[in-house]
Amino acid sequence: MKHLKNTLLVIFFMLLLVFATLSTWVYSQIDSALPQLEGKRTLYGLSTSATIERDQQGIATIKADNRLDLAIATGFIHAQERFFQMDLLRRNSAGELSSLFGEAAIAYDSDIRRHRFRERASAIVAQLAKADLALIKAYTRGVNQGLKYLKAAPFEYLLLRQEPVEWQEEDTILTVLSMYIDLQYQDGKRERTLGLLQSTLSPEVFAFLNPKGSRWDAAIDGSKFPSSPLPKAPWPSASSEDLARLLTHPQFTPSLINPIPSILTREKTLQSEEFPGSNNWAVGGAISSTGSAIVANDMHLGLRVPNIWFRASFEYKTANNSAVKVTGATLPGTPNMIIGSNEHIAWGFTNSYGDWSDIIVLETTPDKKQYLTPDGYQDFIKHKQIIAVKGQDAVNITVTDTIWGPVIGENAAGDLLAYRWIAHDNAAVNLAITGLETAKNVEQAFAIAASTGMPAQNLMVGDKQGNIGWTIMGPIPVRSKAFGETPTSWANGENQWLGLLPAVDYPKHINPKDARLWTANSRVVGGEMLNKIGNGGYAIGARSSQIKHNLNAKASFDEQALLNIALDDSAKFLLPWQAFMLSEVLTEEMLAKHSDWQEVKNIIDIDNLSASTDSVAYRLVRNFRLNIRDQVFEIFNENMTKLDAGYSFSTIRHQIETPLWQLVNQQPDNFLWRQHESWQALFAASLEKTLAQMTASTTLANATWGKQNISKVQHPLSRAVPFIGQWLDMPEVELPGDSYMPRVQGKSFGASQRMVVSPGHEENGIFHMPTSQSGHPWSPYYGVGHDSWVKGQAGNFLPGPSHYKLTLLSY
Repeated sequence: MKHLKNTLLVIFFMLLLVFATLSTWVYSQIDSALPQLEGKRTLYGLSTSATIERDQQGIATIKADNRLDLAIATGFIHAQERFFQMDLLRRNSAGELSSLFGEAAIAYDSDIRRHRFRERASAIVAQLAKADLALIKAYTRGVNQGLKYLKAAPFEYLLLRQEPVEWQEEDTILTVLSMYIDLQYQDGKRERTLGLLQSTLSPEVFAFLNPKGSRWDAAIDGSKFPSSPLPKAPWPSASSEDLARLLTHPQFTPSLINPIPSILTREKTLQSEEFPGSNNWAVGGAISSTGSAIVANDMHLGLRVPNIWFRASFEYKTANNSAVKVTGATLPGTPNMIIGSNEHIAWGFTNSYGDWSDIIVLETTPDKKQYLTPDGYQDFIKHKQIIAVKGQDAVNITVTDTIWGPVIGENAAGDLLAYRWIAHDNAAVNLAITGLETAKNVEQAFAIAASTGMPAQNLMVGDKQGNIGWTIMGPIPVRSKAFGETPTSWANGENQWLGLLPAVDYPKHINPKDARLWTANSRVVGGEMLNKIGNGGYAIGARSSQIKHNLNAKASFDEQALLNIALDDSAKFLLPWQAFMLSEVLTEEMLAKHSDWQEVKNIIDIDNLSASTDSVAYRLVRNFRLNIRDQVFEIFNENMTKLDAGYSFSTIRHQIETPLWQLVNQQPDNFLWRQHESWQALFAASLEKTLAQMTASTTLANATWGKQNISKVQHPLSRAVPFIGQWLDMPEVELPGDSYMPRVQGKSFGASQRMVVSPGHEENGIFHMPTSQSGHPWSPYYGVGHDSWVKGQAGNFLPGPSHYKLTLLSY
């Protein structure tokens, strides 16, 4: 027995030693992946020394004698702080995530590979302007040395049991192409959805569901478009054989049987209405406290740890020896300042939602081996793609191309569809945005905008002289005629792209009489300018109209006043729904049938409805509206999906608000796709569902908006690797704000930064962002600044005093 005890003790201490050794090694590897903050480091390629200073938040001031040296230093710090994030961005657009994450990413990679973005990125690099190519080469050199000089690979690779792959010049292009995927439709689903509705429904029903305007319109030129009238014929009224086949299909049913589209399932459980976009606005010098323009910007994206942006200040000299200082946010993976201020101009972006793509209905031979073009029938072009997969053999796929773009599927009639997308052009990406770093006024910024290759954005810019302006920044296709809202054939040559819009013809608006401009992903202009931009799925103008209202409510502004607009969580959008519930749902008759509804009426019968964390009223009205929408359109969505798997309600759900409001107010009897015996029964069922959801685990009085809108800002690996989330993720807190108001905030979605700055007065500027500068959990500034973003507290735009200094020496 004693011998056995001794043996067990030896085994125990050996296991303990192994565990301690392993833990020590893991600790040392993670610790060794921390970036170098101080001291000296020699870098190949520098013409002279450069410095990187960080303040206590890790905000970097990068100083160099010229722009190329600055690009090397920027690449170095990006790699040291954020290489894994950069790696995800390039792999995302290249369709190479499977090599990191294994089998789970194969389907996504296969879908993305049809765009062949790695080959396109290489082609773009090969034709870049000399200055752009030099900048990318310098940045790439800095990235790879930054990675090399980490004592161990970023900790994510240790968890994934992978080794990082060096940065290549085309990877910077892939980083921008990843933003195309995030900000535009890579699958054409919106146009496919509209095409299905147009081919299936009568013209009046299609026009009703696809309104040109709404009561929320808030274009900067004052243009208004009416909504469409209610259809007079019964719904559904067939305008094609598709619908007739659907109505006689054995699976057709007036009630919901099969699972509804995933976007609706997500909304029913999480009540989420995420819409990648942004807000920006500007006031001219005539009404600003500084005498210069003031520009505000908050870009809305999915939120993760670390944040997508990296704050920095650049100081360098131009070729003519002029000093440049520009501060703002950079995108790791690229060498540029994306938004910010250079003491002469300040600028920011919102997603434009113009029409930057077209779906082409191919006219094929019966065997679908050829397709018709203006030059006759042509063979499809086949491209073999090899997808490397972690832990298993590579997967071979073949993607099919046409002269216009890749084949992306079939429509309800069985026709093959091809996709023409501006992201496939060589002009999709360049580094012309670098010019904003040295622009002196709005007009110079406009000229740069029209030559820049990036996902087309609403550029809001103001200058030190007090001028403000809006234009589109990014390539704009020119069509042969008005088409593109729905899929069309290009076989006879009438429909085609004629190239890119010349700079002189770019839409723009400068110095309005009231010295105020704003955009928020809705339609910005009308008339000829709108014809050039098109409609790629605008947001309803609720945020725009609220920002416009707030700008008109004051005669003058300083930076804090503009930040207050960004933090506005008042629920203007839901006020009509609040009134509707009180007048049409919570009637005396209905209260007599549902005694518990009196509590609902007492809760929502308030002034100043807002998405504050303690508001039960907001959550009630908001979720009631979404449940009404789901009830009204659930059978419709189910059966549209049966016709075409490419149908996506999520791509049109914002424009649906206008017809939804008309339906619930006018309550037409000819709307046949309604499973309830009356509209009042539908309203009652929606409210009962809302109450059941809100009281599933608490009382109604305690079911506040904050209990539903709890932040979940996580590291990409925290859910995959047990027990590490508590060290990697940001704390879960109740958040105010929501989608249809300036303060856009969801669980893991919202303002990826907030900036307010007046060029020439940067010392009074405001900037904050979620998570922090660092991607490493042991960094001294990991998570520093996140709490200010949560609370909406004004943070300094400029970096604070230097706390760490790293000197980069040349060979």
